[in-house]
Amino acid sequence: MAIVNQPGKRVLRRWRKAAGFIFGFVGFLLLGGCATAFGLYLAGNETALTNWLQQARSSLFIWRLTLYGIVAAMWFHRVRAMLLRQAPSRSVIYRLEVMMLCLALLIEFASYRWGM
Repeated sequence: MAIVNQPGKRVLRRWRKAAGFIFGFVGFLLLGGCATAFGLYLAGNETALTNWLQQARSSLFIWRLTLYGIVAAMWFHRVRAMLLRQAPSRSVIYRLEVMMLCLALLIEFASYRWGM
């Protein structure tokens, strides 16, 4: 019995993947909105929340640096070697690392410039 490639299953997988992405994106937006609403609830108003975030600026910076360090350690310890074995070229992994470094620097510049 030969296995026949069924186009209907391929379309179903594509829709399932798209639906997963959309639900994940909406969930991420809801999580951010709930976090903001909770912060406003605790602070009382938007001005108080902004003032509190300005006061906690250095603590939040240290928190972000800690998270960046954990992600980098996991990348170098677990993921990088596996990807280097599977990638067609080492430059692909190098470009990915440079893009992530640029993204982290952009996030930190925006946080420093507009205050978080």
